[in-house]
Amino acid sequence: MDVLKKERFGTFVVTYRQGLIDPSLVMRQLSDPHDTIKRGRGEIKILMVGDTLLACRKYTHGGLLRGITGDTFCSEKRAAAELETTIFLEENGFPVIHACGYITENNLFSKNLYFLTFFEESALDLLEFLKSATRKKRLRAIQSLAGLLAQMGRLGVYHPDLHLQNVLVTKRGELKFLDFDRARRKSVTKMDMESMFWRLNRFAEKKEKTGDFAATTEEKTLFLRTIEGLSGLCFIKDMMKQVGNKRRSYRLGWFLESLFYRKNSKTAAKN
Repeated sequence: MDVLKKERFGTFVVTYRQGLIDPSLVMRQLSDPHDTIKRGRGEIKILMVGDTLLACRKYTHGGLLRGITGDTFCSEKRAAAELETTIFLEENGFPVIHACGYITENNLFSKNLYFLTFFEESALDLLEFLKSATRKKRLRAIQSLAGLLAQMGRLGVYHPDLHLQNVLVTKRGELKFLDFDRARRKSVTKMDMESMFWRLNRFAEKKEKTGDFAATTEEKTLFLRTIEGLSGLCFIKDMMKQVGNKRRSYRLGWFLESLFYRKNSKTAAKN
């Protein structure tokens, strides 16, 4: 069983899994990272701690809330919940990037949070892999993704923000999941499984809209049929009826986001 420890460094508190990292070395590297990677809404700092590479991801809010609260939080609950979920999956044999802990930066009225994992060298996120893979490799990866999503559901973990960039393809061709921010343990229902697919589909269609990536009907069908076969749930017919409404809601959401963030970026530029 994991033992979690806490150590304070000025306004920072490091919560970590005992025996995995030296928090004092982590803090020395935080202000002078080895490298940075742009992913999703923010950056991931790569820290060289001894002879080990760690990934340090700063938490930000998603959706329209992001324009108001940015990267500040009232408590460390979000990071603590992600660490608990990731350790649970790891202990139950689910392929995740090993988590080390998290950092809380205490400000006067708010907190900034950072999540620490081991860095998987020579890995591609699933989006980048699919963009350059052959049809056969794409189908194999999508079938593996569906199988792992079904396994996640059996383990009782629901992830409302799952997308192709928080799954890595290692140099051995294995899939590993990272970033369980907002994921939670619960009894996963048919509706939950559908919701996770629609979130993946929204991400894929947004990338198709920008010309970055396009998932084929064959790939989406294989994904859903694989989940149906492994979970025993039947939802393809019901979901087909929702496609039009979902696409309209995607477009509305993207339009509102573009208006909101364009307005906020102009305000920031003036200030």
